[in-house]
Parts: sequence; structure tokens; C-alpha cells
Amino acid sequence: MQYTAKDQLTIVELDKEERYIPMARLAEVISLSPSNTIYFRKDGKLYGIISMGDIKRASHSGLGFVDVNVDFTYVLLGEYMKARYLFHTKKNINAIPVLDTDGNLVGEYSRWSDLLQNGENLRGGGEADSYVAMVFPNHSFQKKKLVYQAFCKCLAASGIEIEEVRQEEIIKYIKKAGKILFTDKEECSAYDTLYRFILHECYQGGKFQTYSEFLRDTKKGTKLLEIYLRHIQEKGVFVLNMVAGDSRCHSMLEKEIDSRFFAAGLNRNSYKIPKEFYRDFFDELYSESYAESIASLNEKVAVDTSSPCGKLKDCSGKYYNVKDGERHTVGQPETYKRTIYFVGACLIYGLYSEDKNTIESFLQKRLNNAQYSVRVVNCGSVSYWVNIEMALARIMDIPLKKEDMLVLCTNAEGFQGIPELDLADVLEKNQVSVKWLLDGATHCNHKVNNLYADAIFDTLQPILSEKLDGGQEFVVKATDVIKHIYIDQYFADNNFSGMEKVGAIVMNCNPFTYGHRYLTEQALGKVDFLIIFVVEEDRSVFSFEERFAMVSAGVADLRNIKVVPSGPFILSQTTFPEYFIKTADEDLVRNVENDITIFAEKIAPHLHINYRFVGEEPEDAVTGEYNRAMKRILPKYGIELVEIPRKKQGGDYISASLVRECLERNSRKALEKLVPKTTMDILFLNNE
Repeated sequence: MQYTAKDQLTIVELDKEERYIPMARLAEVISLSPSNTIYFRKDGKLYGIISMGDIKRASHSGLGFVDVNVDFTYVLLGEYMKARYLFHTKKNINAIPVLDTDGNLVGEYSRWSDLLQNGENLRGGGEADSYVAMVFPNHSFQKKKLVYQAFCKCLAASGIEIEEVRQEEIIKYIKKAGKILFTDKEECSAYDTLYRFILHECYQGGKFQTYSEFLRDTKKGTKLLEIYLRHIQEKGVFVLNMVAGDSRCHSMLEKEIDSRFFAAGLNRNSYKIPKEFYRDFFDELYSESYAESIASLNEKVAVDTSSPCGKLKDCSGKYYNVKDGERHTVGQPETYKRTIYFVGACLIYGLYSEDKNTIESFLQKRLNNAQYSVRVVNCGSVSYWVNIEMALARIMDIPLKKEDMLVLCTNAEGFQGIPELDLADVLEKNQVSVKWLLDGATHCNHKVNNLYADAIFDTLQPILSEKLDGGQEFVVKATDVIKHIYIDQYFADNNFSGMEKVGAIVMNCNPFTYGHRYLTEQALGKVDFLIIFVVEEDRSVFSFEERFAMVSAGVADLRNIKVVPSGPFILSQTTFPEYFIKTADEDLVRNVENDITIFAEKIAPHLHINYRFVGEEPEDAVTGEYNRAMKRILPKYGIELVEIPRKKQGGDYISASLVRECLERNSRKALEKLVPKTTMDILFLNNE
């Protein structure tokens, strides 16, 4: 979270009340002052706001204007923790206006703080020989210019061709560059909205990214997914990746789709079937009521926010049914010998089809008719098109067995050794009309779903026809690939085998305090090298990026220490969910032991860790049980648990909860006694 004073905000002065702002006027405002939120002021008071999300929703509805939100959420000056809790509990809010007691706008808290430059060492990302346009930041922010220069150097060092672009030149590079990169999330959100949803010059989601998003998607998420897919393939699971590549057919279809929307005067980015297309799109199934029902399905598709894997939310209805996070596949057999799991976004979960007309249901019908003892499971979700890491988490959550199959469709392609099915080739082979497509190969009607299902069946049939070996089934476990997708990622350059004493601390740091610093110093005095695992699960008031930056900056002056994310295997929602809700339920002991055992069996041996350090826990029952379990379990694996007495300040234990109380009281003096300056700098991060 960061604070921006009013002089740096995008503010529009109104002479009179205006409830509807034309898109053309918003385009002009964004071009001059790119930001995620536009503030409207009248008679010196904040009148209303429009976010980029508001503009996208209006664009989806085909509107040429946007409603001004006059019933907005705000905080008063000094209500720091109220803003924190709002961001924590309301994931759809990215900016909160700060008002004085007279209703005057004085500044803004933003969810995005772009802390890469304050925490991790900058590292290049992406594939060598790729081509990106790096946009020079808004001239108002000198600090961002320095970050921009550092980012450009990192990309160049990775062998990536960079075109340095001014904001007014973006339009020239939309089709030319693989990605349009920004140092700042605010500007990225603004220009993505401008060119995709107002001017309709770009149709590709993910084209506009921040450098940190580019790094995460290309270097972390996609690479880890590729590693895991190869691993399960080696264990006897057949993997098929469906792609909508840049073939000649794909390019021709794109032009035809553009022409069709342009001729109808419609918005291609609506992700909603225009009524003008109903009769052609639904073909023989068409009736006005049926078309309306299916076209509105996307309003019912929701993600279960409690699911760490981004599963669909359960629901039931005439055309759309989800149970246990899986959309209903018609015709599933009660008994079967193998399973085909589908993972991906809209095409996979069947955005424009009723249950019986999804790819999975069509494929299940083909398999049943061919008398194959196979079950098809739809594990699709709206989350998986733009979030590769969440798609990976979903795949790792599937109880895959030897001779099962996995079919996926994400925005990643070109996995080494993984077979691919090019959807554009299927469309060309069957001479599919653009009338059966909405805005591309992955947004299609029931007839195209059937063609895709046939192509998948033909691809899988040779394997399905092979005799099952009948041997013991091997269940693929996520923990079996910890070394490949975690240890190798963060510790490839480290060799601890020659060290006698290697220690570890697992910290959440919500936020980082003098207590955490004291624990680190005490631990470092007892070992040759210390590894700090920062809890990566984003379930705390302070985001992972902020907490990681606080720890990194807070121990930067110490030698023989390494700070890394904890990954999905240490104190995660999957291994130990009670940690985040602080509930001592019946599963507590089992999950505690599971989390600790994974650390002791799968992580510590690779890193030669023989000491684990914790602070004494006199108050928190869940953490106390965790510490007691470590005392029981870790010695069995040759790891000594060292419990360090908690540091006190003025007779009280220093704790993150005490820090949060000081923030709620806006007590800066008390806070300075509890946290180092490095933490203060991040807590009160400001734009100039």
C-alpha cells in the first residue's frame, strides 16, 4: 500500500453535477494523466470517482459512457489501518480516497506499491530473443524513472530486445511488441483500459503488464508449470496442451472477426454475445429465451474466494451446475479405469455453453459410445487464463494417477516435450465460420466445442486403445516435485553441503518488527548460514510483496543470510490452513504435522538444514501447537529446534499485533520503538 498526495492524483473539476461521463472524455483524461482512478471534484469537495474497473464494466455492457460513483468508500486522514483492512477484505478495491473532516480530498491510498526495487534484487525475466516495449513513466514521478532504468538494464541482460517508448507512442507498438511493459501498476491499468476497452486498439488480455508481472508470469509461473507437466508425464500421465497459436488461419480469423464487429458497430471486448449475433451463434439451438439464458451464463460464473486453487463457486441451475469446484460433465460413468482432467479458462469450463454442450460433455459422449472406461472431469475456472500460478496450483491439487490424462488450455504454450493441439488448425480443417466464434478460437459456440472434442478424442485414441498395465497405481503428489519447482528455483546458486550448521526461520512478518530482527540475529550467531522463509500465502493484512520487502530490507546489513519466499509447501493454505484463520479445530494437529513433515523430509535435506529457530509463543494457541509439534517431529530428522525468548519493549513482548494496534491509534512515536526504519519506510511508502 502506498500514499499519493492530491497534487499527483488524476482530478477532474466539475462546474455542475454530472452522473454520466462519455468514454471519449475519459480517454482524453487518461491520456493526459494515466491512473487507475479518476477523481471528480465539485466546489472543492470530492463529488465522485471512476475506476478503470468501472470503465471496463461499462465497455462490457456496450455503453458509451460511465456512471460516476458518488457512493464511494473513503477513509479520513490518519485512518491508516482502516485502509489496510479495506484492501485486505475487499479485493475489488484498488484505491481509496483520503478525505479531511470537511470532505476535501487530500490524497489516496493505493493497493499497489510496486516494491520490487525495495526488496528482491532485480532479475531479468522472459525468454531471450523476445521483444517488448518498455514505456517511460509519467514525468511527475522522478523515483519511477530510476526504477525504469534499472528494469531496462535487467531485461537487456536477459537477451530481450527492448524498445523504449514514450506514452504517446504506445499505439504504434501494440501489434508490434510481444508485451507493453510499465514500471507502475497505476499507469499499466490506465493504458490497458484506454486501448482495450475505450479505443479498442488491443484485444489481448495480458498485453499490458508491469515489469514485476512480466517477471512472475514468464520466469516463475510458466516455467514451473512446464517443469511440473514434464514431471507428471514421466510418472505416466499423458499431457495435452491446447493452444490458439499465430498460424495463418488464426490471423485470417482475427481479421474476419474484426471486420464483423466493426460492420455491426460493436465492441469486440465485451466478453458477452451481442444480441445481433444470437441467431448465427446458437444456430439450430436458437430461440430468443435460450439465447438470453446462455448469453447470461457469464454472470453466474464465480470463483470461490476461499479456494487457494481458484476453483469455481458451487451452484445449481437449468444450464449451469458446479459441485466441489467442478462443472458438471454429462454422462460420467459410475465406474471407470482412468480419468481425463481438463484445466483452463473460458473454453474449458464452457462459458458460452450449457452443461451438455461443453467440450468435456461432448468428449464423454464419444468415449462412452466407443466403450472406453474413462471419466472426464471439468476443472476449469475463470482464474486460469491470466494466472498461470493458480492454474499450476489447481493441477497440483488434482489426485492424478498413472495412466490418467491431463488436457489444459492456458495463455502459455511451447512447453518442451508436451504435445500440443492447435485450435486454429481444427477451425481451418473444418472450415468453421466466424459466426460460430465470438472474438477468437477460445470463445466459441457448442458446434465448435464438439469439433474440439472430436479432435481431442482423435489425439487421445491411440493412447486410450493401449492396454492398461494393471500394475499398482501411482498417485502423483505435489511434494514429489519440491526440488524441481522450488529448491532449484531459489537455491540453484547455493551449495550448503560444506557447511556444518545451516539454520532456518519461517516468518510471516505482518509486519517485520524489532522482534523479528532480534530472532534473526540470535539465530545467525549459532549457525554458519541462515535461510529465512517468508510466508508467501497472501492471507495477511500486509501483502506478501510488502512483507518480503520488509524482511529483505530489515536484514540487508547481515552476512551469510538468504531471504526466500516459502512457496506452496511451507505454512501455506494447502499444508496448514489453520495458521491463517487461527482456529484450533479438529484438523489442527494433523495439518501441523503434515506441514512440518514436508519441511523435514522434502526441503531440509536438500539444503542441509539442521537447525530451525522459533520465537517463544506465550499467547497464540495455534502457533504454540505448531512449536510443540516441531519439538516432537524435527529431531527424528536430525533437525534441532531452537526456541529463542521473545524480545520485550517497555515490559511488553514485541509482536506484529502490537504494531498493528499502534497503527490503528496512529501512534508514530510508539511505532518507532517497535519496528526498524526499513519497515517504517515501507509502511509509509509515498509517491512524491
